[in-house]
Formats: sequence, C-alpha cells, structure tokens
Amino acid sequence: MVLLLKDQYLPADTRPDESLNIAATEADDWFLIRIRGAYSGVGRSRQIRTGSGWNLRDDLNISLNLQGRIKPIRITSSAEVDADFRLIAFQLKVDSGIVSFEQKGRMEGRDLVLELPGPDRSGVKRIKLAETPRISRSLGLPAPLKDLEVGDQIRMPIFDPMDGNKSDAVISVLEKAALEISDRKVEAWRVRALFRSADMTLWVDREGRLLKGLMPLGITVIRSDRAEIAKEMKGVRNLPDFVSLAAVQVEGSIPDDDNLKILRLNVQGEGNWSIPNDGFRQTLNGTELTITREDPPKADYLLPSTDPKMEEYLASTRFLRADHPEVIKKAKAIVGDEKDPVKAAQLINNWVFRNLKKVPTPSVPDAYSVLQTLQGDCNEHAVLAVSLARAVGLPARIAVGLVRLGDGFYYHAWVNYWGGRNWFTGDPMMDIIPVKPTHITLLYGDVDKHLNVISFLGRLKLKVLEAG
Repeated sequence: MVLLLKDQYLPADTRPDESLNIAATEADDWFLIRIRGAYSGVGRSRQIRTGSGWNLRDDLNISLNLQGRIKPIRITSSAEVDADFRLIAFQLKVDSGIVSFEQKGRMEGRDLVLELPGPDRSGVKRIKLAETPRISRSLGLPAPLKDLEVGDQIRMPIFDPMDGNKSDAVISVLEKAALEISDRKVEAWRVRALFRSADMTLWVDREGRLLKGLMPLGITVIRSDRAEIAKEMKGVRNLPDFVSLAAVQVEGSIPDDDNLKILRLNVQGEGNWSIPNDGFRQTLNGTELTITREDPPKADYLLPSTDPKMEEYLASTRFLRADHPEVIKKAKAIVGDEKDPVKAAQLINNWVFRNLKKVPTPSVPDAYSVLQTLQGDCNEHAVLAVSLARAVGLPARIAVGLVRLGDGFYYHAWVNYWGGRNWFTGDPMMDIIPVKPTHITLLYGDVDKHLNVISFLGRLKLKVLEAG
C-alpha cells in the first residue's frame, strides 16, 4: 500500500493545506488485507501523542502469490510529526525475507535530509522543499481529517519514504454514508485519494481514521479486530496470482517473436499516460504505438564514455550503486580490458543472466544487495546490470514496461545501453541483445520511478493493428 501513489494536476478550487481540521486523537487500529477477496495479511496503524507532536507507526505483514510461490513481505514505517502532522523524522523498512530495504530521514529547516547507505554508510542527500510535507501512510490519510464536507478538495504535499520523493496529493470528499464494519454501521465519509501511482477510494470515520480502502488490482483493506483477524488467518487463502492480476490482455494475434519485425498497437484505457517515443525503436502517435526490430548494435566510441550528455547515465544513486567498491570490482572482473561498449554490454548481460537465480522478489532492490544475494526477478537483474555498466563507464538506464508471455503482456524491466549515437537494448533476465518488438517501454528511470507503472495496471488495453 505504501507503493500506491500518483502525481496529479491540482483542481483550481483545491483547499489549502493550512486550513485543515486535524483530529487530535490517539489510535491503535487493526486491519484485514485481502486480494480479490482472499486473505493476504494484516496491518496495524498506531497514532501516539508525544508531547507537542505525534508518533505514527504502520506495520503490514502481507503475502503475495507470485507465479505460484507465496512470498511474505513486512513493511514497517514510523515517523515523528508535529502537532499538524508535518514531518520531523522517519524510518522505513521493507523485508521480503531475501532482501531488506531501509530508509531514514529527517527535516532540517526546509531541507529534507535522507541517509544513504554509501560504502562507508555515511552518505546523505539533501532535498530543498518549498514547504514541510506530511508523510505518506500505508493505512490511511497522511493526516487524520475531521469536519469533512462533501465537495471538499484538499491538497497535501506528501513525502513518500519508499522512493524518497515529495509530491502533491489531492483528496476529494465524495459523500457521507454509513459503512458496515464488523456487523455494525459506522458514520463514514467516502473520499477519493489521488497519489503518485494510483486512484484509491477510502472510507474514513469522523476522526479521519481509515475504515476501508479499495486499491488497484483488487486489494482491499478493512478495519477489524484481533479476534476476527485470528479467525481469518486460519482459513484457506487461495490467493490469486499477483503477476496475472497485472497482466495486460491483447486483442488480436501476434506471430512468433523471433520473426517479428514490426508491432503496431492501439493503446486503449482510462489513463493520461506518457508512453515514451524513444527515437530508436518505439514511437507513439496519438494512441498508435509502433515498435520496430532493432538492427544489431554498433558503437562509435571506446569505454569509458566521456560524453558530458551521458553523465546522468553514469551516476551512482540510492539504488544504482555504481560507486560501491564491490560493484566496481565485479564490473571490472566481468568486462576486463574490453573497450567496445557493445561487447562490454554483452559480457554484463550474460554474466547477470548466468549468475542470478530467477526468484520472484517483492522488494526494493539496490545493486549491492543484489550482488550479495545473487537472486531476484527482472528488477534485480536490471538494477545490477545497469550498475555494473555504469561502474566501467558504459552509460545505461532501466526501461520498465511490458513483455509478451503467451497470450498476454506482463510487467517487466530491462536495460538500455549507450552506443554513442543511439541506445541499444538488452535483457539480462532473458540474455538477449537487442530485445524484440514485444518489449514495450512504458517509462525510463531509476527504481524510485518504477512505482509510476502502477497507473497502467488494470487499466491499459492493447489492440493489434499490425504484426509481422
């Protein structure tokens, strides 16, 4: 639930943040989490007064069915906020049993200071903000709002600890209606919450606390009690495959990938998407998307790249740990004395393919952690390959989108490497360079941008116009 956030343009009549009525009430709420009606896990949300401010803590213990494997995830977030629920400090941990992701930060004036795990674990990143944000919460609104009125539209600047970004949220109050919770009716307000990657419907009580939430892909969160949760935990789960829930069905037939030279699709669905025109394999004209087979890649420079326009794609980040000594050491061992960017990309692509165990991994990957565990799904493969490439001076970026498997398209991540004049693609999960026209790019960027792909899931449809 921490992941489900989306940037939106604000309505002109949005109520200013300063006029909010905040409910100053302590709380300790438990929640059932279901996916398409099947029990998935439990959540707990606490709101504790601490002198002049509040301590907020959300704990989620959930399980996902990923291609027949039940994977547990624990997400723990805590935050210190002031009396108006504006951020003072926070800590987040995501543990999938294989990889753990941690992020800490604090406000210093209008600077948001994030602790970054550099090689000596002493790195920090400062983000200057125009206003102090509230923090996104796994189980409810960023601040408990009271005295809501139908028609209210409320803007809140929100910081998301999962990806380290600040954005605006818009909360629209749709109606006041009684909601049945645990065989009793509770006065509730139904609100629409537009965040970075999802459009959610929430029901909150008179103190602004979450009663029920409807999320994308059939995820439901409902307030409960420990006895009811204990009873449900003993039942049969029958969790639906989460990967299949996110699949995009295609109208029309596509021939074998190996012989495909062009794929032309009509993009359908209720979304204001910015699918990239990448200039070398994929173009979008209105709702018509065309992907063509790439020529075999050629490079016109020698490693390391000295092109100032490529500095962004050589940089180390919170997730792409190209400056970590162990990543640099491994990259040099893989590439050796090879100076040709295409051959270096092939060496990296193949090494990642051969050495990473293919395991569905619901976590937030960084390259050093992946190098330690040597397992993961397409995200881990792409993160490590891009980091290894950057470590030897080969500009690279992550592509996120869809890949054809059987009759549908599924979420996937792969790599773009820089050839000097154009990018060329590689898929370290499948060990291919270049990828086929059935790889559809939806966005480019670091791991913190991947959450935006959620806006496509369950809403995007494709119709084949040409395939041959």
